[in-house]
Amino acid sequence: MVNTTAINVESVGSGFRALLLKWGFGDTAARHIVDFSSLFIVFLISVVVYQVAKLLINRVLKRMVEQSENKWDDHLYEQKVFTRLALMLPLIIIQVSLAPTISDYPHAVNILNTILKLLEVGVFLLVGVSFLNAIYKIYGDYELATAKPIKGYVQIGKIILFIIAGIIAISVLIGQSPLSLLAGLGAMSAVLMLIFKDSLLGFVAGVQLSNNKMLHIGDWITMPKYNADGTVLDISLVTVKIRNFDNSVSCVPTYVMISDSFQNWRSMGEAGGRRLKRSLNIDVMTICFACEEIIANLKKKGFYREVSLAETGAMTNLGLFRRYLYDFLKSNPLINQDSTLMVRHLPAGDTGLPIEIYAFYNPPDWENAENTTAAIFENIYAVLPEFGLAAFQRPSGTATKVMT
Repeated sequence: MVNTTAINVESVGSGFRALLLKWGFGDTAARHIVDFSSLFIVFLISVVVYQVAKLLINRVLKRMVEQSENKWDDHLYEQKVFTRLALMLPLIIIQVSLAPTISDYPHAVNILNTILKLLEVGVFLLVGVSFLNAIYKIYGDYELATAKPIKGYVQIGKIILFIIAGIIAISVLIGQSPLSLLAGLGAMSAVLMLIFKDSLLGFVAGVQLSNNKMLHIGDWITMPKYNADGTVLDISLVTVKIRNFDNSVSCVPTYVMISDSFQNWRSMGEAGGRRLKRSLNIDVMTICFACEEIIANLKKKGFYREVSLAETGAMTNLGLFRRYLYDFLKSNPLINQDSTLMVRHLPAGDTGLPIEIYAFYNPPDWENAENTTAAIFENIYAVLPEFGLAAFQRPSGTATKVMT
């Protein structure tokens, strides 16, 4: 049998040391270079391991995520949870190999060990933040996210992560247990509450807004005190962003939403649509009993319907007009027929007799509601002369010149 000699690390190190001595290095310098070169090799190995892990994540894991029907793994990959978690591999390899490679340098071992622990805390923080971001994205795919946003809770989670990471980092630097630091934080509680006052108030406000269903993303709210009148874009730990109707954005502190009053128009849509409550003034001088000529003209144009005297108010042209307007609204598909629908008089004044329409739209959005209102009142003003009525209008400058 042929005996083979195993080449171990010590023989390689001895040969390298002899080579350094041959090149003119001193004995101490050669020994230091040999000892720390092994640590450098471990560092290169850890970098290679990380690159391999990163390659597997970007190739194999990415393909698995794309083929999966679930969405949560997509968000975990997009937020780089796996990539940042892979950073722990080289740190663990170096930390495990640190003591055996440079055991003759305890001071260097302690310094490098402290640096590695701080880096591990940093990686832990990065992974935690990425994971919380992924949870926020996953939750955002559900319809519940609009009614119960969790951005404030996620931000609180990030603050807690930073506090934990900071406590651990300080304990590593001073060489004490994190529990002893936590015991000392009791005396700093007043300072911490002052620093995180807005965050704590915002968190409490966010919980109350969510539990009481006071505010959802997409709600139309009005806060005149803060010049806010528009749609809620975002509810965070500290601020609520509101896009006003002029496309400007108002940022209101979250805790203000429970300390001050605001008007939420969401229930308007839930109750049957946006309300139509608008009136037009009739010139009282044009109100009269409906003569045969008016009735014949209305029948000819399809504006007349047989009604009782009690229903029209002794067959006046205004009574016929109210009946026509009510039927017109009843036949409009954009008016909610299951909600209140009225055409009524308001007290007369020096600007005529107001006739008010009170109804609700089926489309709760503002644009369609305004278009519907415009179409209704355009029809009203156009049909008034057919009933012998006229809208009240103060004389303009041109009319005054004609009268004189």
